[in-house]
Formats: sequence, structure tokens, C-alpha cells
Amino acid sequence: MRKVIAVMVLLIAIAVPSFAAVTDMMANFTLTNSTSSMDITTANDVQFKFNIDLAADFNMIFDNGPGFDVALITEQNFNTIELGAYYAHKIDVNNDFDLIIMAGPRFKLASNFAVGVDCKVNFLIDMTPSCYISLGTGVLIDIVEFRNGDADTNVSFSIPLPSVGIGVRF
Repeated sequence: MRKVIAVMVLLIAIAVPSFAAVTDMMANFTLTNSTSSMDITTANDVQFKFNIDLAADFNMIFDNGPGFDVALITEQNFNTIELGAYYAHKIDVNNDFDLIIMAGPRFKLASNFAVGVDCKVNFLIDMTPSCYISLGTGVLIDIVEFRNGDADTNVSFSIPLPSVGIGVRF
């Protein structure tokens, strides 16, 4: 876990000076119940589940519009680690309110390896010029999970309850 975080911090520290057109860099730390969701699978199985996740994302926005987001997510008992790499697009709604739309792949790295696709929306409400509150939701699609050499291709859609976080701009 520490090695993954150290590598991410190192990559961010190296990448930041190389982007001259960056207009916004944001770090978002979220306590979320993003798996408090209704799961609908292709096996006609509907489940409600409740877990608390911890998430940290780093957004880099270019020219007040397109950019990317890297997210590290873990569940409350730290038995799973997920890494997401998303295309992000920031929309300025007004002076104190922004919207970020993100889409891209998500990989479960601990326990069983799995691949999914996420489409998320975060609403950013400015508290100060450098601090904001983040409210978000989206659709999480699990595509394939590898367990003991077998692939489970039962597609699962999750619509999480809103996540709440705090973030900083630098």
C-alpha cells in the first residue's frame, strides 16, 4: 500500500512541472459510502449493500476544461484497493460552483483482480478560493473479475449514493 502511494506521489511530482497549460490541480479526499448501492447484474440479481469507502483523487485540468483524474479507493476494512484513471472535464457553472464529469477504467488490485468502467459526476462547492466540498455520484460498471484462474464476466451496474469529500486546489 505504501509503495503504491509513494509511486503515485512521485509520478505526480514529476508530472506537475511538465504541464505548462494546467489551470487547476486539485486533490480530493473523500469519505464515501459509494458502495451503498443497488447492484443490478446480468444474472437478474438485485442486491443492496452498505460499505464505507475511503478515496483520494488527484485532478489536473487543462485550459479550464479537459483533464485527467487518478483515484485510489479502499474499503473500510482495507482488504481491497482500487485504482481509477479517468478522463475529466471541468465545467464552471458560476464563481462558487463547478462540475467535473469523469469517465474511465477502474482496476481492483487487491484480493481478486477485476476491471470496471466508471462514469462519475462531482459537484464542487467552493468554501474558500483554495478549499471546496465535493458531492458526487455516478454509475460503476464491473465488467470482469478473475478468481482462482477463472474469469467471472457477470456484468454488474452500481449506482452509488452520493459521496461527500473535501478538496484543495493548488
